[in-house]
Amino acid sequence: MRREPAAEKLNMSLKFLVPAVLAGQLAGCGTLAPHRPAHDLIVTAAKPGHLFVLDPRKLKAVSDFTIPGAHDYITTIVPSPDGKIAYLLVDRGMRIVGLDLRTGKEVFRADLSTAGERVQSMGFDVTPDGKELIVYELRTLLGIDTYTVEPPQFALFSTSGGLYATPLRKFPAPRRIQAVLASKDGRGFYAFWPDVYHFDLKTGRLLDDRALLDWGRRDHTSTDLSINSPASEPTGIYSLPLYSTLTGTGLPADGVRATSLMTLDLHTGKLAYHDISQTAPNIFSTIISPDRRWAFGVFDALYKIDLQHWAIVKQAPIAHSYYIVNVSSDGQELYLGGNMCDIAIYDAHTLREKGDIKLPGCGDQALVMSRVIARQ
Repeated sequence: MRREPAAEKLNMSLKFLVPAVLAGQLAGCGTLAPHRPAHDLIVTAAKPGHLFVLDPRKLKAVSDFTIPGAHDYITTIVPSPDGKIAYLLVDRGMRIVGLDLRTGKEVFRADLSTAGERVQSMGFDVTPDGKELIVYELRTLLGIDTYTVEPPQFALFSTSGGLYATPLRKFPAPRRIQAVLASKDGRGFYAFWPDVYHFDLKTGRLLDDRALLDWGRRDHTSTDLSINSPASEPTGIYSLPLYSTLTGTGLPADGVRATSLMTLDLHTGKLAYHDISQTAPNIFSTIISPDRRWAFGVFDALYKIDLQHWAIVKQAPIAHSYYIVNVSSDGQELYLGGNMCDIAIYDAHTLREKGDIKLPGCGDQALVMSRVIARQ
Protein backbone atom coordinates (compact mmCIF):
# COMPACT_ATOMS: atom_id res chain seq x y z
CA MET A 1 0.00 0.00 0.00
CA ARG A 2 1.35 3.46 -0.98
CA ARG A 3 2.04 5.80 1.96
CA GLU A 4 1.27 9.50 1.36
CA PRO A 5 3.59 12.16 2.77
CA ALA A 6 2.25 14.00 5.82
CA ALA A 7 1.37 17.17 3.87
CA GLU A 8 -0.53 15.16 1.27
CA LYS A 9 -2.37 13.31 4.02
CA LEU A 10 -3.41 16.61 5.58
CA ASN A 11 -4.68 17.99 2.28
CA MET A 12 -6.69 14.84 1.63
CA SER A 13 -8.15 14.95 5.15
CA LEU A 14 -9.20 18.58 4.70
CA LYS A 15 -10.66 17.75 1.31
CA PHE A 16 -13.12 15.34 2.87
CA LEU A 17 -13.45 16.93 6.30
CA VAL A 18 -14.55 20.41 5.24
CA PRO A 19 -17.55 19.27 3.19
CA ALA A 20 -18.56 16.92 6.01
CA VAL A 21 -18.43 19.74 8.56
CA LEU A 22 -20.41 22.04 6.28
CA ALA A 23 -22.99 19.33 5.72
CA GLY A 24 -23.34 18.91 9.46
CA GLN A 25 -23.79 22.65 9.91
CA LEU A 26 -26.38 22.82 7.17
CA ALA A 27 -28.35 19.96 8.71
CA GLY A 28 -30.14 22.41 10.97
CA CYS A 29 -30.74 25.07 8.31
CA GLY A 30 -34.15 24.17 6.93
CA THR A 31 -34.44 23.55 3.23
CA LEU A 32 -30.71 23.16 2.63
CA ALA A 33 -30.62 19.83 4.46
CA PRO A 34 -32.09 16.64 3.01
CA HIS A 35 -34.95 15.19 5.04
CA ARG A 36 -34.07 12.14 7.07
CA PRO A 37 -36.87 9.91 8.35
CA ALA A 38 -37.20 9.58 12.09
CA HIS A 39 -35.91 6.48 13.81
CA ASP A 40 -38.10 5.67 16.79
CA LEU A 41 -36.70 4.46 20.07
CA ILE A 42 -38.76 3.27 23.04
CA VAL A 43 -37.80 4.33 26.55
CA THR A 44 -39.07 2.31 29.49
CA ALA A 45 -37.97 1.26 32.97
CA ALA A 46 -38.32 -1.73 35.27
CA LYS A 47 -37.71 -2.75 38.85
CA PRO A 48 -35.52 -2.57 40.79
CA GLY A 49 -34.03 0.44 38.97
CA HIS A 50 -33.21 0.05 35.28
CA LEU A 51 -33.84 2.40 32.38
CA PHE A 52 -33.96 0.77 28.96
CA VAL A 53 -33.67 2.20 25.46
CA LEU A 54 -35.25 -0.20 22.96
CA ASP A 55 -34.92 -0.29 19.18
CA PRO A 56 -38.16 -1.61 17.62
CA ARG A 57 -36.39 -2.19 14.29
CA LYS A 58 -33.86 -4.53 15.88
CA LEU A 59 -36.36 -5.93 18.42
CA LYS A 60 -33.89 -5.55 21.25
CA ALA A 61 -32.67 -3.32 24.05
CA VAL A 62 -29.75 -1.16 22.93
CA SER A 63 -29.11 0.38 26.37
CA ASP A 64 -29.59 -0.75 29.97
CA PHE A 65 -28.81 2.00 32.49
CA THR A 66 -28.94 1.89 36.28
CA ILE A 67 -31.16 4.62 37.77
CA PRO A 68 -29.44 6.24 40.79
CA GLY A 69 -31.57 6.16 43.94
CA ALA A 70 -34.59 4.49 42.36
CA HIS A 71 -35.17 2.33 45.46
CA ASP A 72 -37.37 -0.13 43.58
CA TYR A 73 -39.81 2.59 42.48
CA ILE A 74 -40.16 4.14 39.00
CA THR A 75 -43.35 5.61 37.56
CA THR A 76 -43.41 8.63 35.28
CA ILE A 77 -40.89 9.00 32.44
CA VAL A 78 -40.71 12.36 30.67
CA PRO A 79 -38.28 12.75 27.73
CA SER A 80 -36.73 16.13 27.02
CA PRO A 81 -38.07 17.80 23.84
CA ASP A 82 -34.87 16.92 21.96
CA GLY A 83 -35.07 13.28 23.05
CA LYS A 84 -31.64 13.32 24.67
CA ILE A 85 -32.60 13.13 28.37
CA ALA A 86 -35.16 11.06 30.26
CA TYR A 87 -36.51 12.51 33.50
CA LEU A 88 -37.85 9.89 35.91
CA LEU A 89 -39.93 10.01 39.07
CA VAL A 90 -38.34 7.51 41.50
CA ASP A 91 -37.84 6.69 45.19
CA ARG A 92 -41.52 6.60 46.21
CA GLY A 93 -42.12 9.82 44.32
CA MET A 94 -39.58 11.80 46.35
CA ARG A 95 -36.89 12.25 43.68
CA ILE A 96 -36.66 13.21 40.02
CA VAL A 97 -33.54 12.19 38.14
CA GLY A 98 -32.49 12.99 34.60
CA LEU A 99 -30.36 10.52 32.64
CA ASP A 100 -28.55 11.13 29.37
CA LEU A 101 -30.07 8.58 27.00
CA ARG A 102 -26.81 8.05 25.09
CA THR A 103 -24.48 7.53 28.04
CA GLY A 104 -26.71 6.78 31.04
CA LYS A 105 -24.97 9.57 32.97
CA GLU A 106 -27.05 11.31 35.65
CA VAL A 107 -27.30 14.96 34.60
CA PHE A 108 -30.15 16.16 36.82
CA ARG A 109 -31.44 15.40 40.30
CA ALA A 110 -34.11 17.03 42.44
CA ASP A 111 -34.56 15.58 45.92
CA LEU A 112 -38.00 16.85 46.84
CA SER A 113 -37.94 15.97 50.56
CA THR A 114 -35.86 17.50 53.33
CA ALA A 115 -35.05 16.34 56.87
CA GLY A 116 -38.18 17.94 58.33
CA GLU A 117 -40.58 17.66 55.40
CA ARG A 118 -41.60 14.69 53.28
CA VAL A 119 -42.50 15.74 49.74
CA GLN A 120 -43.87 13.29 47.18
CA SER A 121 -44.96 13.91 43.61
CA MET A 122 -47.81 12.41 41.62
CA GLY A 123 -46.76 13.85 38.29
CA PHE A 124 -44.57 16.29 36.40
CA ASP A 125 -43.75 17.49 32.90
CA VAL A 126 -41.06 19.40 31.03
CA THR A 127 -41.73 22.68 29.22
CA PRO A 128 -41.59 22.71 25.39
CA ASP A 129 -38.27 24.58 25.43
CA GLY A 130 -36.79 21.94 27.74
CA LYS A 131 -35.73 24.54 30.32
CA GLU A 132 -38.05 23.79 33.25
CA LEU A 133 -39.78 20.93 35.04
CA ILE A 134 -43.28 21.48 36.42
CA VAL A 135 -43.70 19.26 39.49
CA TYR A 136 -46.84 18.61 41.55
CA GLU A 137 -45.89 18.18 45.21
CA LEU A 138 -47.70 16.68 48.22
CA ARG A 139 -46.10 17.87 51.46
CA THR A 140 -46.09 16.60 55.05
CA LEU A 141 -44.25 18.19 57.99
CA LEU A 142 -42.52 15.54 60.09
CA GLY A 143 -42.75 16.45 63.77
CA ILE A 144 -41.37 14.47 66.69
CA ASP A 145 -44.76 13.00 67.51
CA THR A 146 -47.07 14.41 64.82
CA TYR A 147 -47.37 14.59 61.05
CA THR A 148 -48.92 17.76 59.65
CA VAL A 149 -50.38 17.68 56.15
CA GLU A 150 -49.55 20.88 54.28
CA PRO A 151 -51.28 22.37 51.23
CA PRO A 152 -50.03 20.89 47.94
CA GLN A 153 -48.02 23.02 45.54
CA PHE A 154 -46.45 23.22 42.12
CA ALA A 155 -42.66 23.60 42.10
CA LEU A 156 -40.74 24.77 39.04
CA PHE A 157 -37.17 23.51 38.58
CA SER A 158 -34.57 24.55 36.04
CA THR A 159 -33.35 21.56 34.04
CA SER A 160 -29.87 23.12 34.23
CA GLY A 161 -29.96 22.76 38.02
CA GLY A 162 -27.52 19.84 38.00
CA LEU A 163 -27.51 17.20 40.72
CA TYR A 164 -28.68 19.54 43.51
CA ALA A 165 -31.61 21.27 41.84
CA THR A 166 -33.90 23.44 43.98
CA PRO A 167 -37.18 25.12 42.96
CA LEU A 168 -37.07 28.39 41.06
CA ARG A 169 -40.60 29.28 42.18
CA LYS A 170 -43.62 27.67 43.83
CA PHE A 171 -47.38 28.03 43.35
CA PRO A 172 -50.41 26.82 45.36
CA ALA A 173 -52.04 23.76 43.80
CA PRO A 174 -55.39 21.93 44.08
CA ARG A 175 -55.58 18.59 45.85
CA ARG A 176 -55.96 15.22 44.12
CA ILE A 177 -53.95 16.12 41.01
CA GLN A 178 -52.87 12.98 39.15
CA ALA A 179 -51.05 14.38 36.13
CA VAL A 180 -49.38 17.53 34.80
CA LEU A 181 -48.92 18.46 31.12
CA ALA A 182 -47.25 21.57 29.72
CA SER A 183 -49.13 23.50 27.04
CA LYS A 184 -47.37 23.63 23.70
CA ASP A 185 -47.24 27.44 23.57
CA GLY A 186 -44.84 27.43 26.54
CA ARG A 187 -47.02 29.82 28.51
CA GLY A 188 -48.97 27.51 30.78
CA PHE A 189 -49.64 23.99 31.99
CA TYR A 190 -52.59 21.72 32.69
CA ALA A 191 -53.29 19.69 35.82
CA PHE A 192 -55.87 16.91 35.88
CA TRP A 193 -58.53 15.64 38.26
CA PRO A 194 -61.09 16.28 39.56
CA ASP A 195 -61.17 19.11 36.98
CA VAL A 196 -58.98 20.16 34.07
CA TYR A 197 -57.05 23.13 35.44
CA HIS A 198 -55.02 25.53 33.31
CA PHE A 199 -52.32 27.61 35.03
CA ASP A 200 -49.98 30.37 33.94
CA LEU A 201 -46.41 29.07 33.90
CA LYS A 202 -44.75 32.25 35.19
CA THR A 203 -47.20 33.35 37.90
CA GLY A 204 -49.17 30.23 38.79
CA ARG A 205 -52.43 32.11 38.18
CA LEU A 206 -55.42 29.87 37.43
CA LEU A 207 -56.47 30.64 33.86
CA ASP A 208 -59.28 28.14 33.42
CA ASP A 209 -61.12 25.39 35.31
CA ARG A 210 -63.23 22.89 33.38
CA ALA A 211 -65.14 19.96 34.83
CA LEU A 212 -63.85 16.43 34.41
CA LEU A 213 -65.19 14.31 37.29
CA ASP A 214 -68.59 16.05 37.34
CA TRP A 215 -68.54 16.89 33.66
CA GLY A 216 -72.19 17.95 33.51
CA ARG A 217 -73.11 15.98 30.40
CA ARG A 218 -76.82 15.45 30.00
CA ASP A 219 -77.98 11.86 30.66
CA HIS A 220 -74.53 10.88 31.98
CA THR A 221 -73.51 10.22 35.55
CA SER A 222 -70.21 11.51 36.95
CA THR A 223 -67.14 9.97 35.38
CA ASP A 224 -64.95 7.15 36.60
CA LEU A 225 -61.38 7.48 35.41
CA SER A 226 -57.76 6.77 36.16
CA ILE A 227 -54.97 8.88 34.68
CA ASN A 228 -52.21 6.40 33.92
CA SER A 229 -50.36 7.64 30.86
CA PRO A 230 -50.23 11.45 30.54
CA ALA A 231 -48.47 11.43 27.17
CA SER A 232 -49.48 13.40 24.08
CA GLU A 233 -46.78 12.60 21.54
CA PRO A 234 -46.70 12.64 18.60
CA THR A 235 -49.76 14.88 18.06
CA GLY A 236 -49.81 17.14 21.12
CA ILE A 237 -53.33 15.88 21.87
CA TYR A 238 -53.85 14.15 25.20
CA SER A 239 -56.61 11.53 25.30
CA LEU A 240 -58.17 9.86 28.31
CA PRO A 241 -60.80 7.07 28.52
CA LEU A 242 -63.73 7.87 30.81
CA TYR A 243 -66.52 5.69 32.18
CA SER A 244 -70.04 6.66 33.20
CA THR A 245 -73.61 5.39 33.20
CA LEU A 246 -75.93 6.55 30.46
CA THR A 247 -79.51 7.14 31.61
CA GLY A 248 -82.67 8.33 29.91
CA THR A 249 -85.83 7.35 28.08
CA GLY A 250 -85.82 3.84 26.68
CA LEU A 251 -82.86 2.69 28.75
CA PRO A 252 -82.93 0.22 31.66
CA ALA A 253 -83.72 1.71 35.07
CA ASP A 254 -80.12 1.29 36.23
CA GLY A 255 -78.79 2.77 32.97
CA VAL A 256 -76.19 1.52 30.52
CA ARG A 257 -72.46 1.74 31.06
CA ALA A 258 -70.78 4.04 28.56
CA THR A 259 -67.15 4.47 27.51
CA SER A 260 -66.11 7.95 26.40
CA LEU A 261 -62.93 9.62 25.24
CA MET A 262 -61.70 12.98 26.46
CA THR A 263 -59.32 14.85 24.17
CA LEU A 264 -57.35 17.97 25.09
CA ASP A 265 -55.38 19.75 22.39
CA LEU A 266 -52.30 21.10 24.16
CA HIS A 267 -51.72 23.53 21.26
CA THR A 268 -55.12 25.23 21.35
CA GLY A 269 -56.63 24.24 24.70
CA LYS A 270 -59.69 22.70 23.01
CA LEU A 271 -61.35 20.16 25.32
CA ALA A 272 -63.90 17.66 23.99
CA TYR A 273 -65.80 14.58 25.16
CA HIS A 274 -67.17 11.88 22.87
CA ASP A 275 -68.95 8.59 23.58
CA ILE A 276 -67.27 5.70 21.78
CA SER A 277 -69.09 2.62 23.07
CA GLN A 278 -72.04 1.42 25.15
CA THR A 279 -70.43 -1.96 25.75
CA ALA A 280 -67.95 -0.45 28.23
CA PRO A 281 -64.73 -2.21 27.20
CA ASN A 282 -61.98 -1.84 29.76
CA ILE A 283 -59.42 0.57 28.31
CA PHE A 284 -56.54 1.59 30.56
CA SER A 285 -54.85 4.20 28.35
CA THR A 286 -55.13 5.65 24.85
CA ILE A 287 -52.98 7.46 22.30
CA ILE A 288 -53.83 9.48 19.15
CA SER A 289 -52.33 8.60 15.75
CA PRO A 290 -50.08 11.18 14.03
CA ASP A 291 -52.76 11.91 11.40
CA ARG A 292 -55.33 12.43 14.19
CA ARG A 293 -57.61 9.95 12.42
CA TRP A 294 -57.44 7.16 14.98
CA ALA A 295 -57.05 6.52 18.67
CA PHE A 296 -55.71 3.29 20.11
CA GLY A 297 -56.52 1.87 23.52
CA VAL A 298 -55.24 -1.04 25.54
CA PHE A 299 -55.77 -3.17 28.63
CA ASP A 300 -56.96 -6.75 28.20
CA ALA A 301 -57.28 -6.23 24.45
CA LEU A 302 -56.09 -3.75 21.82
CA TYR A 303 -58.66 -1.34 20.39
CA LYS A 304 -58.75 0.91 17.33
CA ILE A 305 -61.09 3.91 17.54
CA ASP A 306 -62.33 5.89 14.55
CA LEU A 307 -62.13 9.58 15.49
CA GLN A 308 -64.41 10.68 12.65
CA HIS A 309 -67.31 8.51 13.74
CA TRP A 310 -66.21 8.10 17.39
CA ALA A 311 -66.60 4.34 17.39
CA ILE A 312 -64.46 1.30 18.14
CA VAL A 313 -63.88 -0.28 14.73
CA LYS A 314 -61.41 -3.03 15.52
CA GLN A 315 -60.40 -5.15 18.51
CA ALA A 316 -57.58 -7.66 18.80
CA PRO A 317 -56.48 -10.12 21.50
CA ILE A 318 -53.10 -9.61 23.19
CA ALA A 319 -50.75 -11.99 25.01
CA HIS A 320 -51.41 -10.47 28.44
CA SER A 321 -52.63 -7.22 29.96
CA TYR A 322 -50.76 -4.08 28.97
CA TYR A 323 -51.36 -0.72 30.61
CA ILE A 324 -49.60 1.67 28.23
CA VAL A 325 -49.98 2.12 24.47
CA ASN A 326 -47.72 4.27 22.28
CA VAL A 327 -47.67 4.91 18.55
CA SER A 328 -44.69 5.30 16.24
CA SER A 329 -43.93 8.71 14.76
CA ASP A 330 -45.09 7.54 11.32
CA GLY A 331 -48.27 5.96 12.70
CA GLN A 332 -47.46 2.48 11.39
CA GLU A 333 -46.74 0.66 14.65
CA LEU A 334 -48.10 0.42 18.18
CA TYR A 335 -45.97 -0.30 21.24
CA LEU A 336 -47.64 -1.93 24.24
CA GLY A 337 -45.98 -1.83 27.66
CA GLY A 338 -46.35 -0.90 31.31
CA ASN A 339 -46.67 -4.49 32.57
CA MET A 340 -44.38 -7.48 33.10
CA CYS A 341 -41.07 -7.43 31.22
CA ASP A 342 -41.79 -6.96 27.54
CA ILE A 343 -42.84 -4.39 24.95
CA ALA A 344 -45.12 -5.83 22.28
CA ILE A 345 -45.17 -4.36 18.77
CA TYR A 346 -48.40 -4.36 16.73
CA ASP A 347 -49.34 -3.20 13.26
CA ALA A 348 -51.48 -0.08 13.60
CA HIS A 349 -53.62 -0.95 10.57
CA THR A 350 -54.38 -4.62 11.16
CA LEU A 351 -53.72 -4.84 14.93
CA ARG A 352 -51.63 -7.94 14.28
CA GLU A 353 -48.57 -8.58 16.42
CA LYS A 354 -45.27 -7.94 14.66
CA GLY A 355 -42.78 -8.70 17.42
CA ASP A 356 -41.90 -8.56 21.07
CA ILE A 357 -38.93 -7.11 22.96
CA LYS A 358 -37.94 -8.78 26.23
CA LEU A 359 -36.27 -6.54 28.79
CA PRO A 360 -32.84 -7.69 30.00
CA GLY A 361 -33.22 -9.34 33.40
CA CYS A 362 -37.01 -9.50 32.99
CA GLY A 363 -37.73 -6.84 35.61
CA ASP A 364 -41.35 -5.80 36.12
CA GLN A 365 -42.38 -2.51 34.47
CA ALA A 366 -45.22 -2.23 37.02
CA LEU A 367 -47.20 0.66 35.46
CA VAL A 368 -44.10 2.49 34.22
CA MET A 369 -45.15 5.03 31.59
CA SER A 370 -43.05 4.07 28.57
CA ARG A 371 -42.37 6.77 25.96
CA VAL A 372 -41.39 7.00 22.29
CA ILE A 373 -38.68 9.37 21.06
CA ALA A 374 -37.87 10.09 17.43
CA ARG A 375 -34.20 10.32 16.48
CA GLN A 376 -33.12 11.78 13.13
